[in-house]
Amino acid sequence: MMVGMSLLLGCGGAGNEDAGGEGEVFGTGDPVTSTSNGSADGTTGPGTSAATSTSAGPDGTTTPLDDTSSPPIFDVAVETTGVIPGDCCGPADFSYIWIANSTQSTVSKINTRTMIEEGRYATRDTPGNPSRTSVSVDGRAVAVANRYGGIVKIWARPGDCSGLDTSTGAGDIKPWGTDDCVAWYTPFPQAASQRPVAWTTGTLNQATCEWEGQKIWTGEGRGGTSPGMCSDSVVYVHRLDGDTGTIEDTIQIPLGCTTFGWYGGVVDANNDLWLTRLFEGSPGAVRVDYDTLTYETVGPFYGYGITVDHNGRIWGGTGVPGRWDPATATWTTIMGSIQNVGVGLAEDQQARMWVGINGGIQAVDVDTMALLDTVMFAGETIQSKGISVDVDGFIWAVPDSQTRAYKVDPNDLSYQQFNGLVGAYTYSDMTGGALNSVACNPPAG
Repeated sequence: MMVGMSLLLGCGGAGNEDAGGEGEVFGTGDPVTSTSNGSADGTTGPGTSAATSTSAGPDGTTTPLDDTSSPPIFDVAVETTGVIPGDCCGPADFSYIWIANSTQSTVSKINTRTMIEEGRYATRDTPGNPSRTSVSVDGRAVAVANRYGGIVKIWARPGDCSGLDTSTGAGDIKPWGTDDCVAWYTPFPQAASQRPVAWTTGTLNQATCEWEGQKIWTGEGRGGTSPGMCSDSVVYVHRLDGDTGTIEDTIQIPLGCTTFGWYGGVVDANNDLWLTRLFEGSPGAVRVDYDTLTYETVGPFYGYGITVDHNGRIWGGTGVPGRWDPATATWTTIMGSIQNVGVGLAEDQQARMWVGINGGIQAVDVDTMALLDTVMFAGETIQSKGISVDVDGFIWAVPDSQTRAYKVDPNDLSYQQFNGLVGAYTYSDMTGGALNSVACNPPAG
């Protein structure tokens, strides 16, 4: 029996699911059409339409929310791909994107293949303004950070949950503390700003194809009088146990926290944490070593969103996006200009980095930095804020603070629209695609 590894599809390059038919309605909004939009200049073609759940405090103490076991979920035949780390990276039998509904203080779990929202969950006991979501490498859970403090873990599938009383969709948000798929919540009561959240891969058990010892990185800033903003001379990085939510390590870093403090975070193939600082000035980024818990500053680095490509280079998405190469300690910007203010970004399975722009998304060649395809969404005027790539290779874009999301076919660049979100200011590795890439295809050397 292979348990818990079914999500890992990107390693083997399996084919895409059916993109859906004409005039289908996804979510709870207006009818949508799939559109062919594949030219480099953005012109649009004809429409074709297991562990005990706990609440853990900053001092590491935990309080049980409910008793949970993690039984085997399913049997799955795993393809032999011949890629590191062996034959455990195979096709997936489920795929979700987790989109934060910031103004509603919830997160939506959307089946990326059916375009159906299968759950919506409160992210803390009082409004918390979530915006960053991180999906574990096996796809079994999401971790959500709240700008006003707190990290929550939610199971993706009922087989991991403590019971059957769980949300079934947007109209079924359970009262805080009652949803059986909420594994644990860790409050950070001193946090004035808490944005980054990122799973580590953990260690792969080749015999069972399960990832063990998964951790969660997060960062916070303290002080200040405005919710979501900080005022302090130091910032903090924490590492949590992924099973229990217990804070295992805390690092205090003497960098000023004058606006938002830490802004975005991503994990590389070594499970090191890369953090952006955005409006805080130089340095623009920091790397925290997983093994030693030491840190180094990185600059120049201009990052709003942040991600890692298959070669281990760290990308930032502010204004003119670019990448930081740790091997050469150099920053390289894209070749050309785009209509971009500050957004997330994500690499697809065809070595294209997708960046949000006003009304659509823009592809960049990850090696040459040349601009490639542009996809413009018909009638869209808002900048795509959140970008993520699911395990089937589809690109997802979430316009800034809106009700909709777009799913783009990586081959013909047609797209579908999902409706029914609430103030979805969200970006991060919402699908686990970036973590999947570094786990299954780590850079050589």
